[in-house]
This record gives sequence, C-alpha cells and structure tokens, in this order.
Amino acid sequence: MRTGLCFIILLIGLGTFAQPGPGFTLKGEIDNFQRPETFYLLTVRGSGMEVVDSMHSENGRFLFISDTILPTGEYVIFWGDDNLLPTIIAGEKYIEIHADELEPSLTPVSVASVENEIYFLFKSIEYKIDSLIYLGDYYYSKSMFDELIVIQEELSMLEEKALQSADSISKIHPESFALKIFRASIPPDFYVYQKENPDHGYETESDFLRRHYFDNIDKNDSNLVRTKVLYDACSFYIRNLTEEKSTEGYIKSSNFIISSFAANDAQFNYVVELLLNTFEAADMGDVYIYLFDTYMETCHDGIPGEEERKALAFKNLKKGNPAPELIAADRDGKMHSLSDYKDKVVILVFWASTCPHCEEILPYVVAYVGELNNPDVILMSFSIDTDEDQWINGILRNEMPEPAISDLKGFDGENALNWHLWATPTFFVIDRDGLIYSKPMTLSQLEKAVGELL
Repeated sequence: MRTGLCFIILLIGLGTFAQPGPGFTLKGEIDNFQRPETFYLLTVRGSGMEVVDSMHSENGRFLFISDTILPTGEYVIFWGDDNLLPTIIAGEKYIEIHADELEPSLTPVSVASVENEIYFLFKSIEYKIDSLIYLGDYYYSKSMFDELIVIQEELSMLEEKALQSADSISKIHPESFALKIFRASIPPDFYVYQKENPDHGYETESDFLRRHYFDNIDKNDSNLVRTKVLYDACSFYIRNLTEEKSTEGYIKSSNFIISSFAANDAQFNYVVELLLNTFEAADMGDVYIYLFDTYMETCHDGIPGEEERKALAFKNLKKGNPAPELIAADRDGKMHSLSDYKDKVVILVFWASTCPHCEEILPYVVAYVGELNNPDVILMSFSIDTDEDQWINGILRNEMPEPAISDLKGFDGENALNWHLWATPTFFVIDRDGLIYSKPMTLSQLEKAVGELL
C-alpha cells in the first residue's frame, strides 16, 4: 500500500459512506455487484498500470482516502476478472462515482466530480465509436456496403457530437484536464488546415500528419505522462506514419517524436523510455543503440544501468559474435568455464532462484535437454543469486544438471557485466565454435536453434 493511502474494509450492513474529509476521497458503488471482491485503485502510465491501493468489498461499495490529493492523471478501478472502471483525478478533493457491473461499458456516472462528468461523457462517445467501428469492420468483411454507409454516417455524427461537446465544455471549464485528454486524442484536421493555409505545401494528409500529428497535445503538461495520451499518440505515429519501415525510417520517426516532446522533461523522458522499450521488444537493435547513444547518458565510472546494458547487449552479443567467457564455481566448488565446452552445443541460461518466470520455464528446458539425451548438447546454468542457500535450493528444486554455476555476485559481478545482464531468465545458444548462435525468447525458438546446430 502506497504512502498516505488507507486500507478500508467495507462490510455488509455499513449504512453510510464516510463524509469528505480534509484530504482526498474517492468512493463509489457498483450496481448488480456479483460477489465479494477486492477493489484495486491503479494509476495509468501509458500502456501500464500500477497498484496505488486496494480494499475488500462485500457489497459493491468502495472507498479510497488519502491525506493529500493524488497526482493528476488517469486511474482505473479494477475488480473481479476483467472489470476496469476508468476514472480521472485532477485536483478535486472529493469524487463519487456509480457504475453497473452488468453493462458492457459499466456505464459510469459521476455523482460528485465535474472532471469525471466530462471524462465519462467522452468515454461514452468513445465506446459508441469503437462499437460502430467493430460493426463496420464486420459489414466490410461481408461486403455489406449499404449497411457500411449507415455506419459511416453514424460515426460522423458521433464525432461531430464529441467536437461540439468539447467546444461547449471549453467555454465553461477551459482548464479541464479531462477535456485536455480528449483534445489530445484527436489528430489535427488536415482539411481544416487546408482552408486556413491554402499554400500549405502538403501533398497528402499523411504528409501533413507526419509534421503535425502531435499538435493537439499540451507539450507543457507533465501530468499527461500519467495517462494513455502519449503512449497512444507515439504508438500510432510509429505504426502508421513511419514513411519507410526500415532502421533509417524508424530512427527518423523517433527523432521527430522525441523532438516534439523535448520542451518538458517528464514527457521527454517518457517518450525516450517508450521508444527504447518498443524497439527492444521488436529486437531492432540498431534503432535501440542509436536512441540510447543519442538520448541517454552512459555510466563511465560506475556500474551501467539497465538501458545501457541493453544497448551493450545489442552491440556485443549479436549472432556470430564470440561468446564472452564465463567462469564460476558449481555448488561443490569446482570451477567451470564456458570455453571448456568448445565442440559442444551449449544452452546457456542466466536465472535466479527468486525469479518466477525462471521457475515456470526451467522445468521445460531441463526436460527438453533430458529428452534429447545428446552428449553434444550441454545445459549450462548461471545463477545471479547472491545467497548460496537459495541458489542451491533452486538447483535442487528445478533438478538442474551440472554445470550449474554462480559467482554469487548478482547482476553487478564480473560475469553478469561481461554478458550485459539486466533480467532473468535470459537464454543463449552457443555453437561448437564458441560463437553466439541465438538469443531465444521462447522455448520453441530455443528448440529450433538447437535443432539447426545438431
């Protein structure tokens, strides 16, 4: 539970909610509540969410309080298997909302919060638009073009309603954060721009959007980092407005995105982190290295951080590069070196006894090597544990064969630094010449790489 937030259990028979106090109160009630559940209050940061507080409810009522108003941004109230109730906190001390668990969109209603009244209005329009788009895709797949025309007309009416609502709200609540989120979600209108700037010089709408896509986003508001706005906008730009799907094209798009948000440190740091994560996940090492070298500070005297290790791994641990040496002792104190296993195909796994994902996949890897029963295939495991007992217990628990080694120095030991480790489990397949053959991310990729070497 985070600082300042109180954990409150509401029981059946609790007749009234606490009255608003001097700090912050977020309360609500879910109609047609199915069964007792734990409610979680989550803060949004791009595509991710983090738990701020939680409470148990027997009757669908929830209450979160704090000594101070929580940071401005989008939040989500989550319960059950998949109930996600979006809300917004933006300077208001008291928020009360109701929703209905049996409704597909939960149909939230703001009882006491102007910001959420505005937010829910645009969310309801967004939900209707998404539903129509889904239906339109179905009509298109079935060549039902008359029905598709009707859908397009309804979409145009909804979009116009949203814009008219935004104009009306801006006259009464010009500083509304919910309104800011809505406006940021709408790209600039090329046709309006054409009328206002007849000599604009853009040949197509795509050309225009490549230069103006982020115009409606407030580049000075750090609070937008705690919404989906920047994530959605940057993701759309990379996917749809990158002119050439190549290393050079993605670098060009990334440079434009980063320069667009350079005026605000929080936004700048967020988009750099987002782009680094995007191209790491896509295994586009050249783009990642460029972004890191251009926009990140390196550690010259101390131990490199996670992003720097990722950049170094992309640079130095490519397929065909010599595998760095790895030297450590097994649980009996016998020293082993990776180079001892030249002329063998080595499955090298970096793991930790406290790593849940390691616990999930290691039994499959151990079983796979056992089924191969091939003396030319070696499973070499290196633990980044720092506690000897935990390491040995992990070896026994997962029935890991020798050589199972560790220097018990964690991520900051010489071996981990030589391999630029930042996470576990991490796998490599080393060929008979001691060269890196593959860095598999899944069991099927590992099996494929080993099979190609046998």
